[in-house]
Amino acid sequence: MISVSTAWNSTNNDNGDSIVDQILELGTRNIELGFSINEQMLQSIIKRAQNQEIKISSVHNFCPVLPGYRAGRFTPDFFSLSSPDTEQRDKAVFLTLRSLDTTKQVGAKNLVVHAGRVEMEQRTKELIWLYNSGQRHSEQYERVLGEIKLEREQKKQPYLEAIIKSLDKIISYAADLDLNVCLENRFYQREIPSFGEFKLLFEHFAKAENLFYWYDLGHAQVGENLGFAKNLDFLKAYGDKMAGMHLHDVRGTHDHQIPGLGDFDFTVLKPFIKKHTIKVLEVHQPATRDQLKAGIAYLKEIGILN
Repeated sequence: MISVSTAWNSTNNDNGDSIVDQILELGTRNIELGFSINEQMLQSIIKRAQNQEIKISSVHNFCPVLPGYRAGRFTPDFFSLSSPDTEQRDKAVFLTLRSLDTTKQVGAKNLVVHAGRVEMEQRTKELIWLYNSGQRHSEQYERVLGEIKLEREQKKQPYLEAIIKSLDKIISYAADLDLNVCLENRFYQREIPSFGEFKLLFEHFAKAENLFYWYDLGHAQVGENLGFAKNLDFLKAYGDKMAGMHLHDVRGTHDHQIPGLGDFDFTVLKPFIKKHTIKVLEVHQPATRDQLKAGIAYLKEIGILN
């Protein structure tokens, strides 16, 4: 059965019981804890899991929200695991280890991780604006696309060295807890890992049996639409390392949509879904309960869910 991410309803709830109850109304008891869960919410959710009302399939780093930050505004990108700045990187590592403790506490196995970024101007939004303005194949678009690729390539090395240092600690700590670290393909093109950088990291940590890939459908498809790596190339290259996937539909450059209401053909995923693959519906507001139920029914109808 599919799991539902609290990314759907955590930002408009102030307690964990409401979050759980709304997801149970969808007809599933499987939940992924997103990164907008504060400590109070978490404790309520833990009680529901201990009572076996729900099962936590996975946890999204960082969880819970760092004290002093608002749950709806705190993101995994506030502290970068790939920062060459030792103080910032150490903070990101500390919060990730804390999230691994959460993962163990709630009885889950997998922590989904954003691996940081190459520090450069955020120009993916510029591409998105051009795309949505009907200029996908214009000379200006191709120039901006080329500049993004070149700048990232020229600047990436110290950030890749930094993420390796971070993962050394994180993978070791996770192994001690018998947990998996799952690197997610990201939305913005300055973020790590890029398509090729997954290969670099998996080869570097070839002996780590608990480092996995987490496929995000929407991120990959928007990236393809913008002119970067092909969506299915991620699954072809790293499907054997995949622990789970975030499922949501896409319309152009807009992801986190209800399955069946976008342009993506979900049936192409079937060859890559294995018995153990965790499937998480990661839809954002303003999606309603009935829309989510319809999306789940759609995925069942086309054979993505059993």
